[in-house]
Order: sequence, then C-alpha cells, then structure tokens
Amino acid sequence: MPALSKLSLERIDDIATISGGVMLDADFVQQLADVCESISDDTRAVILHPDRRVWSGFEGPTTFGDLFSSFADLAQPTIAVLDGPTRSGGLELALAADLRVAGSDITLGFDILAQEFPRAGGLQRLTRAIGRSRATQLAMLEGELDAATALDWGLVNAVAADPLEAAMDIARSIASRGPLATRYAKDAISHGLDMPLAQALHYETELTILLQDTADRAEGVDAFVSKRAPQFSGT
Repeated sequence: MPALSKLSLERIDDIATISGGVMLDADFVQQLADVCESISDDTRAVILHPDRRVWSGFEGPTTFGDLFSSFADLAQPTIAVLDGPTRSGGLELALAADLRVAGSDITLGFDILAQEFPRAGGLQRLTRAIGRSRATQLAMLEGELDAATALDWGLVNAVAADPLEAAMDIARSIASRGPLATRYAKDAISHGLDMPLAQALHYETELTILLQDTADRAEGVDAFVSKRAPQFSGT
C-alpha cells in the first residue's frame, strides 16, 4: 500500500491512530499539530504510526524549538510505533511520545558526531527518558543503539516483530482503564519532573483528591467489590 502523503487520523473504538506522511519536514510538523488539535476528548489512547521514512530524520529546513509539543502535550497517553531506522529528528519525534514500541531490527540514535545537532528538544527529552549518564553515552560515544539495547536502557518500552500490533495491544490495555486516572498519571509524571519534589508531591495529591470525586472512581470501587469488569465513562 503506498504511503499517504498527508497525515490522517483513524479512530477505532477508543483508540486514535495518526498515520501517513512521507518525510519529516516543516509541513509534517504543521500537519501533526493540526491532527492533534482534531483529536476528540473521549479518545483514550493515541498511536503515532507515520510512514517509516519519517523516522529517518528531518529533511529540509525547519524552525528550531519544541516542534512536537502538539503531540507531547496531548492529554491522552501516546505510543510511537518505530518500524524503521530512527535517527536524529525521528528520534526527537519518538521521544515526544509517552511510550515507544520498536521493530526488532531497527536502530535508534543521534548524528551529533556527524555535526547534526538536535533541533526539536531531543537531548532534553532523551535525558528525561534514560537519565544523564546514558543520554551522554548515546549522544557522545555510541551514536546509535540496536532495539534490544534501547529496550534495556528504557529508551523503548517494547520490541516486537510487528510493532504496530504490539502498540495496539498496549493501547487497548490503556483504553480499558479509567481514562481520568491515566490522564492524571500522565499529567503528574510530565509536570512533576519540572517541579521541586515537595511541589510535585503536592500536585500529585491535588490530582488524587480530584479523582476521588469522579464517577469513574466510584465505578472502580463498585466493580472491585462486585468482582466484575468496570465500565468507565471518563467522568
């Protein structure tokens, strides 16, 4: 099947999949922002599965900065499907996702040693994902990692022969849980990293209090007591 030249959004049950695109360029960045803005609030998980060539890195000029904030800032948990060599700008895009699923035969890395410096905040997200020591090792020594090593380092969360199907399994698992709880968890993790510990603990407590008064919280308790599967509504 030929690659779609434009990004598209497909909804299956509670899961949205962003696919298409033929290269990572300024047009792709704008399309991604537009697609993310159109994702409905009742979506429970988002999968990013562009054409595999997108993961190979930027082509042509773009601006600099947090180019993938539209995707990173989605309220829903996000999963990137890495089914091609993931380099430089492609890795920066992947790092904007909450979870990453890699094909078993791919490599991931930056081309800093070849004088291609990250332009979309990749080193900052890399350090937050795998820590300062390993981020430094990848950027300044290794250059790239195979999928198995990336899994061991925590750079990807799963490796599979069919990464899209594995990502769908993860998305289904997330979608089966209380959507408010998963969003609050993402919020606490994302924002807590940028706060002093005491402030982050207070923020997490506030989210916990908000969750206590929701219908989903009551449903979860009742389902546990009744030994049945919960039916979460997102309210």
